[in-house]
Amino acid sequence: MAERYTPSGIPLKPVYGPEDVGYLAYDRDIGSPGQYPYTRGLYPLGYRKVSWMKRQVSGYGLPEETNRRQKELMAQGQEGYGGQPTVMLTFDYPSNYGYDSDHPLSVGQVGKTGVVVDSLEDMERLFQGLPLDRMHTVFIVDAPAPIVLAMYVAHAEAQGIGRGCLRGSITNNTLGAFIGNNMYVFPPRAGLHLMMDMVAFCTREMPLWNTVNLIGINIRESGANAVQELAFDLAMGVEVVKAGLGLGLAVDDFAPRLSFHFGLHRNFFEEVCKIRAARRLWARTMRERFGARNPKSWQMRMLTQTCGSSLAYEEPLNNIARVALGAMAAVIAGTQALATASYDEVYAIPTDEAQRIALRTQQIIEHETGAADVADPLGGSYYVEWLTDRIEQEARSYLERIEKMGGYVAALENGFVLQELARSALKSQQEIENGQQVLVGVNRYRTGERAPVDVFEHDTETERIAVDRLQRLRANRNGDLVQGQLEAVREAARSGRPLMPIFIEAVKDGATMGEIMGALKDVFGEDARTPVLAGLS
Repeated sequence: MAERYTPSGIPLKPVYGPEDVGYLAYDRDIGSPGQYPYTRGLYPLGYRKVSWMKRQVSGYGLPEETNRRQKELMAQGQEGYGGQPTVMLTFDYPSNYGYDSDHPLSVGQVGKTGVVVDSLEDMERLFQGLPLDRMHTVFIVDAPAPIVLAMYVAHAEAQGIGRGCLRGSITNNTLGAFIGNNMYVFPPRAGLHLMMDMVAFCTREMPLWNTVNLIGINIRESGANAVQELAFDLAMGVEVVKAGLGLGLAVDDFAPRLSFHFGLHRNFFEEVCKIRAARRLWARTMRERFGARNPKSWQMRMLTQTCGSSLAYEEPLNNIARVALGAMAAVIAGTQALATASYDEVYAIPTDEAQRIALRTQQIIEHETGAADVADPLGGSYYVEWLTDRIEQEARSYLERIEKMGGYVAALENGFVLQELARSALKSQQEIENGQQVLVGVNRYRTGERAPVDVFEHDTETERIAVDRLQRLRANRNGDLVQGQLEAVREAARSGRPLMPIFIEAVKDGATMGEIMGALKDVFGEDARTPVLAGLS
């Protein structure tokens, strides 16, 4: 009988029993839901008190187009805790790299893979008619994150809503941008400085805002296995905590506002156990290594998202089943928020119908399966508890190796992280090609047919409209005032003074995303590996 392994390479026995978990102590290693080390979840009642946040990643075209889709999703039941309105927004390539829509490198890319936001005026269009004072907003953006948040704060304050009342999160993880989406701009250490500037600002002035989202899904989409995703994501978290302490912040003042974002791949049990192991490892790290005393600092709050790389181009309707199983794994493991991929993402931005099906998948799991009736329903399974512990051990080994190198930034700079991901990606692809890893409809049970699906079509007028708006903005603003604000940005970046208050005033005076990012590039430079936009699709 051939030996079997998890996708992370962990060997598996045919059956597990008491002898496999006898070394685990319930209070020390497992505990009850809502109790340290949170293996079984953050809340004693699981989803009985409040369901998980249902958030669909969305963003395309002009701000008003994304605004329309967000309103449609909310009308269909996209919601945060207790029915709270919620949105989760992605930005186009130019915005992510810090270029305005009229930059030469933006040609052909404006609004194509996310929403275009060049200025405060675009932020106002993006949130037209949405209740900022009672909603949870998520921005998926890295290098320009402080500028995006500055626009959001400025828009809210124009509506009479104080920054201290705003709820939501922003990725703000320039370290994670070097993997997966390749949307990095600044060198790693300059990027970390900008990340922590925003963390310090929000710790002082935005206590309800999640300041950094340690995004593991990009790592997973790059070919990482579950253990690597967990280890590298937590290594980034450790780096952020060390940097916060280096700024003189008390760990319990900022750690409760950190959050994590994990991907969900095809192996159901490994994904369940990865999430359980992640909570336990983070709790132990925060309490034992960093001396955190606030239980909220020990709790790993997470968004989980079914991976696009787990879907197949062939027989795309099969992807509905893949997404459902990944979503079920997240719910069984006790996620706080869930985004479900759409079956047609392998072709283009999801259509309205595909996104509705993805949202309905979450609602079916919640209301029809019984998965939300009990906290950690797989807890106590010999196999689940053994695999949870094994994944934690494997991830801890990676963390120790990274620490010996000097931390995550050093491991990124010396190529260790990318080399490990390349090896894992190659191994996985080889296993698919030789049939060792079965993909139904791809390398086994093939029909040779592709079910017809409607594909989203990009509006070719988007770029022209965005550029026209920029030209009008520049013609009507006070140019001298804007130039003064941009010089203030450069001076603060050179001297190490806080940047967020300057960003807020700059966008209020009409400075654009590209102009502020350009001022930062003048000081920090650009990472030599920054990709070229032209020709991307």
